[in-house]
Amino acid sequence: MDQQLEQVSVDIQKIVYKKAMLHACKYSTEDVIGILIGKINDKNISIVDAYPLFHSRVSLNILEVSLDIIQSELQSDIKIIGIYEARANSRGIMSEIAQEMLQNINQKQAILMRISQIELDDSLLLNAKIVSLNENMKYVINSSSTLEWKIIEDCLKAGLHWKIIDFDAHFENVQLNFRNQYLE
Repeated sequence: MDQQLEQVSVDIQKIVYKKAMLHACKYSTEDVIGILIGKINDKNISIVDAYPLFHSRVSLNILEVSLDIIQSELQSDIKIIGIYEARANSRGIMSEIAQEMLQNINQKQAILMRISQIELDDSLLLNAKIVSLNENMKYVINSSSTLEWKIIEDCLKAGLHWKIIDFDAHFENVQLNFRNQYLE
């Protein structure tokens, strides 16, 4: 007998697509990783923000510092609920650091947003796909690939991907703001 999958509704704010996809565009030849911020309850997940973290090798010490800083700024009902990742060369394979981060998030419904290039009508587009790590759960996303691409297309035309700051850059120069509020 087939087991019934638990359906969970996922709402993703536009700012999440902007930050994650612009991060992936700026460092398109490197692996990038960031965290997803939001709220989780039994049947609904709301992803309200993303923080770009790294585009180069990740040190566990710097990862801990970045997560501590972000955690300290969050409101009590908002928390780290997942990660996003764009792999430069390994399509569909999650990095070891991403696996470790997801295990440490300690949420039954931890979110992985995988960003990849897809071909559509002879054009390369970015696609953000939410992947369920719980085999008994099915995510129902309340947006579409077309919407996420439209959101980012204008940002790319304006060159905003060159302005995105991740924690790597912030760590080298603390004057740089990895929160990227200018996108809101």
